[in-house]
This record gives sequence, C-alpha cells and structure tokens, in this order.
Amino acid sequence: MYFLFVCWWCSEDCVVWGKPAGFWRELYRVDDEWDCWNCGSTNITHDPPWTEAD
Repeated sequence: MYFLFVCWWCSEDCVVWGKPAGFWRELYRVDDEWDCWNCGSTNITHDPPWTEAD
C-alpha cells in the first residue's frame, strides 16, 4: 500500500511504499527515512496513522 507524506523542506507530497507487516493487513511497515522526489531532502517517517495515497 502507498502512503502520502509531506516533505519537511519543500512541502511537496511524496508517496512512500508500505509493506504489509505479517498476517494482519491493517499493519504496514514504512522505511524510517525516505528522500523527497522533488528536492532530495531526507525525511523521517512520523508515527502512524498515515494517510493512504490514491
């Protein structure tokens, strides 16, 4: 499932892939850090809940 995060530097929307965490489909794992596609800044993933990307 894809989740939507906002870059702390440029405020651009970024889509990050979340892997299912085991048997339960409601739980996902997202990398602790990800890079913004627009400015390249490294961002830290905040605690859930996360917004699902369309």
